[in-house]
Amino acid sequence: MRIVRTLPGIALIVLATVACQGSGPDDGESRPADSAPPRSGKELPVAVTAAEPGLLTVKSLLTTLPEPPDDAEFTERALWQMRKHTVAIAGVSGRTSATCEGGEVSEAPGVTTRCTVTYEGLKVPWSIRFSEPAGDLKPYEISSGGRVALTAKSVYGEFWKEYNDVSEHLRCDKVPDLELVAYERDTGHRCQYASSVDGASHWINVPVSVGEGGVVFDEGRSPETS
Repeated sequence: MRIVRTLPGIALIVLATVACQGSGPDDGESRPADSAPPRSGKELPVAVTAAEPGLLTVKSLLTTLPEPPDDAEFTERALWQMRKHTVAIAGVSGRTSATCEGGEVSEAPGVTTRCTVTYEGLKVPWSIRFSEPAGDLKPYEISSGGRVALTAKSVYGEFWKEYNDVSEHLRCDKVPDLELVAYERDTGHRCQYASSVDGASHWINVPVSVGEGGVVFDEGRSPETS
């Protein structure tokens, strides 16, 4: 994931909002009023029965991490962008700090500065690189280090938001409260919903991954029936 910039503080690609971006079932599906839980198949251990309190919104994200003042040094502003995006992906407010190797961002063309955002004790890698100047512009690019923070609250909360109108029976793996996972890759975690297939109720498992907007379900693959 890359956040491309030209001048400091002017975004060409806007940071992701904290809205869900999973594929989910077809919009036309509706939750059966009297569906029964499946009697066969592997049932995942965590029942998802209600909305998860405390999930971030765009407004609460900006409240959690207010923008630095206009006269802030470039390094401070760049680290704020990394902290903001780290928290947005995690989906839940948390304590953050950030540092770069050498103590500041190098603005020399072609030089990559590696940085680290610490989110609730978890170290999340980032980097920033300036390209060759174009006239008066100093274009730069902030990139993820390929690893992002995943929170259990975000998994359960986003699964409820996307699937509670499809089935009254929702479950997920026991996800760690907080872990570092690969960006846009299958985390190995699964959530599931009950669905009628050939007249019988089955668990439909969907893989969990993390993208630019946070937790993603299904990742475009066919659901797994158990």
